[in-house]
Amino acid sequence: MAKILVVDDEMEFRNYVCEVIRRMGHKPLEAENGREALSIFKKENVDLSFVDINMPVMDGITFLKEAKKIDPGAIIVIMTGFPSAETIIETIEDEGYTYITKPVEIEQLADIVERGLRAKENRESG
Repeated sequence: MAKILVVDDEMEFRNYVCEVIRRMGHKPLEAENGREALSIFKKENVDLSFVDINMPVMDGITFLKEAKKIDPGAIIVIMTGFPSAETIIETIEDEGYTYITKPVEIEQLADIVERGLRAKENRESG
């Protein structure tokens, strides 16, 4: 069972993602902003993170940079409802695993979870 961190200030969307993760047999960890997420990230052995870009207190890109300082091999999926080329470039430069736009379909979310967990295994074994 993987621990998957879901960070989004929109409770409904966060609950939706967490439910998909539970149904896949994994344990979701929830945070409503980057600062809260970073605290969880430091305490838990997180296998994969889904992080919204636009949040109060600490945004997703700042979380990504700070999480990478703690675990350079962290697998982090950046999420946004407002995609832009700048966001994609920033995600790639800061070594985010991938980038998805909201809303996200269950099948797409499940696929990203599976691919992200495989990428984590490959980084740890390779």
